[in-house]
Amino acid sequence: METDSQFPSTPRQRAFQILEHGRRRQPASRALDWVLVLLVLANVAATVAETVPGIMARHAASLQIFDRICVLVFAIEYIARIWVAPEHPLLQRRSPAGARVRFAGTPLMVIDALALLPLLLELLFPQHSLVRLTRLVRFLKLARYSPALATIGRLIASERRALLACVVIFIGVLLTAAAAMHAVEGTIQPDRLGDMPKAIWWAAAMLAKIGGGEVIPATVLGSIISALTVMLGIGCFALPVAIIGRGFYEEIRRRDFVVTFAMVARVPLFSRMDAAAIADLVSILKARTAPAGTTIIRRGDRGDAMYLIASGAVEVESAAGKVRLEEGDFFGEMALLSREPRSATVTAARATDLLVLDADDFTRLLDRHPDIAETLRWTAKERSAGA
Repeated sequence: METDSQFPSTPRQRAFQILEHGRRRQPASRALDWVLVLLVLANVAATVAETVPGIMARHAASLQIFDRICVLVFAIEYIARIWVAPEHPLLQRRSPAGARVRFAGTPLMVIDALALLPLLLELLFPQHSLVRLTRLVRFLKLARYSPALATIGRLIASERRALLACVVIFIGVLLTAAAAMHAVEGTIQPDRLGDMPKAIWWAAAMLAKIGGGEVIPATVLGSIISALTVMLGIGCFALPVAIIGRGFYEEIRRRDFVVTFAMVARVPLFSRMDAAAIADLVSILKARTAPAGTTIIRRGDRGDAMYLIASGAVEVESAAGKVRLEEGDFFGEMALLSREPRSATVTAARATDLLVLDADDFTRLLDRHPDIAETLRWTAKERSAGA
């Protein structure tokens, strides 16, 4: 199945490549993503414009036609994604029907389905103009095209217990501040602090911003309560921000580690290393992406790193001519071993994922793994002979 995903032969496999796989490298996939993103933004902007009476009076028919076109495109996209679901690597063991049902229940597909719901509501309740505002749910479709939004969603789910504790703390502070102020100044300012709902509103305003609006404490104790409430409000909002910030950093670091680990494991040079050794190597390797046509190293430059091709291809141009290196190959080691300037210019033949090993780390790697050192020296000797 892996070969089929790399070289799609059926219409469904080709559609899967465009819709769900390899977006970064396929121009058709990138173009489709941009078209859908722009369509979502235009549809949301049109929905907002429909709330303006002057625009609605002049362009009601045009805006409705545009909305129907958007719904048609979104419906075709939804059906196409359901159709290609059996090609998903995680669903290939299921039957086609089972894969489609399972895929339809994923969060992003649920959002895509909700984007079609406003049309049904408008057909059922044509006289209710506010029903049109349900179209704004389509803005959530942008989560599919933003890895950062998906990352935030995952970290909120993983940190839900800590965030729930923050909510409990906030409610506790809110009720305590409201009760204290109601007890101290409820009789002095009955119109503003005379009951708990009014006091809770004051406490919420104090926790959320500096100042409590028109409510000014009339007593020294009330002023002290107000000052404490403001300071506690800073902590109540800073705590969840710190939790989300830390979780975002950990999520990015974990994702980078997993991606780099998978890239390293695919390189034949490291095929004999166990998982622990690969994990150690991941910590010193740096991932780099080279778009097609990018010059990675130039002839005559000082050798400062070795490069391994995790995916893609490069062209090596030297005095002996041009050589093409594919996934699993490596280059740049000759200058590090001989400590001489680069003897070739290397250019990315297509979008290429590289693993970069700095000169100092390269030396340490050879000391730790003599078998890798032997392979690199043998390869460098062959390439020198060929040149």
